[in-house]
Amino acid sequence: MGKSMKYKIVIFDIDGTITRHVSSWRLIHEKLGLWDVLARKYQDAFLTGKISYRKFCELDAAHWKGIPEKRLHDIFKAVKYSKNVKKTLALLRKKGLRMAAISTGLQFVTDKIKKELGIALVRGNRLNARNGRLTGGVTVNIPHGGKGAYLRKMLKKEGLRPHDAIVVGDSEGDIPMARIAGYSIAFNSTSAKLTAISDYKCRTKDFLEVGKKILEIL
Repeated sequence: MGKSMKYKIVIFDIDGTITRHVSSWRLIHEKLGLWDVLARKYQDAFLTGKISYRKFCELDAAHWKGIPEKRLHDIFKAVKYSKNVKKTLALLRKKGLRMAAISTGLQFVTDKIKKELGIALVRGNRLNARNGRLTGGVTVNIPHGGKGAYLRKMLKKEGLRPHDAIVVGDSEGDIPMARIAGYSIAFNSTSAKLTAISDYKCRTKDFLEVGKKILEIL
């Protein structure tokens, strides 16, 4: 098999990679004016191992109970993409590569990129809603540290193997994907560990560099 056939799919992280904001959860807190009040406390408890990731998500979701789902979709309408994301995706599609995105972020960002960027294979977490309002519950599809396991499952379902995949991420949570992929790119990485294990380190804020590197390795 020729080298040009080696990679078949590119899997992106979303928050901080495809989009400029770093966390869907934090963005909601900040826009609703709740970040400093309770969220930091929950985050610290999770980071110091006092509570599980699921518990952390449940605590966050609980104090958004009753908020109209539409209000959150509206918040995410204003979310900006990294520079030249659309151009990059168009270039990669032209080369016949498939696209996917895996995130610990929420449906408001995964729905947005599905619709606006045409990435069909997208998975994230969901705040539960009933009759258009948040119930205070959450469905955790991708737990903290769980992106690698989900990636394996997704690739298998699509008839692909880990070495068929190129992974692009920016943080600690993307390490499990970077470890199993055929090729990995760190995009403005916030994690020294991710930077160390990635095949390529992208240091500009222009996503086109990611696209050009992928075209080069094809």
